[in-house]
Amino acid sequence: MSSQLYEFAVMDSKGRIFIPARVRSVLNIREGMKFMVIADLEKHEVRLVPLADEKSEVVKLTVLMSDVVGALSRVVNTLAAAGVDLLITQSRTIKRGELAEWVAIADFSKSSVGVEGVVEKLSSLDVVRKVEWERLEFAAYRAQTRGS
Repeated sequence: MSSQLYEFAVMDSKGRIFIPARVRSVLNIREGMKFMVIADLEKHEVRLVPLADEKSEVVKLTVLMSDVVGALSRVVNTLAAAGVDLLITQSRTIKRGELAEWVAIADFSKSSVGVEGVVEKLSSLDVVRKVEWERLEFAAYRAQTRGS
C-alpha cells in the first residue's frame, strides 16, 4: 500500500485552499490547527506540515558540522535529550570528509532547556562548528487572517 494519497483542491479568490475530507480524516486534521507552509521555489511545490500543538514554538536550526561518521547522530541525540520535536530535516555534505550542513525545523515547546540552552549544548559538541537559529513566528498569519 502506498503511503501517499492523491486528491485535488482548488484555491478560491482569497487564496484559501480547502483540504479534501478524505485527507483531513486520514491525517486527523481539524479546524483551528496550524500548519507550516513550505514553498520549494525550484520544484514549484508547496507542502503543508500540520503542527500538532497550537502552542508550538517552531525554530529553524542550521548546524554546520564535521563530515564524519556519527556527527549527525550526536546532534540529533542532543535534541532528543532536550525534548525537541523534529518536524522537517535536511542534510547535505558541503565538502566530503570535512564539512556538512543540517537544517531542521523543530518544535521547542516541550524542550527542557529552551532554544538557547539547546544551541549551547550543540555548540559544545566537538563535531559542531557553527549553530544558527531563527524563531518562526505565526504573527504574519494572524495579521493576514484579521484582514480577510
